[in-house]
Amino acid sequence: MTRGLERGSAPVEFVMVGVLLVAVALTVVQIAFVAHIRAVAIDSAIAGAAHAALADTADSEGVVRATALVSSGVAASLVRSVSVTSGEVAGKPIASVTIRLAVPAIGPWLAIAEIDVTGRAFREGP
Repeated sequence: MTRGLERGSAPVEFVMVGVLLVAVALTVVQIAFVAHIRAVAIDSAIAGAAHAALADTADSEGVVRATALVSSGVAASLVRSVSVTSGEVAGKPIASVTIRLAVPAIGPWLAIAEIDVTGRAFREGP
């Protein structure tokens, strides 16, 4: 008798479970996308700082290198700014490259937040 009442419940159950699985999968993809953007930005900042710290290069060359690397790794429209500063750590001079990026909420579109990443390198002596 209850067999007639359960008729047609499988398609409804499939839709409800399918929507949940799609939402979980899209969330995992989004987290991976943001992690990729952050990793590319960190690597680009480190490479830019290492280039700016060379003895025969100017700080602006480090900015150019970091900008080129981060723009090739992620959408160039996500890059907000790239800057280089000089400082000291334990009495030794360093070059520090900071990259500010927008973090997208849905794929590479709809940026809702910004992150700053910094790469540092000890300067070479003359």
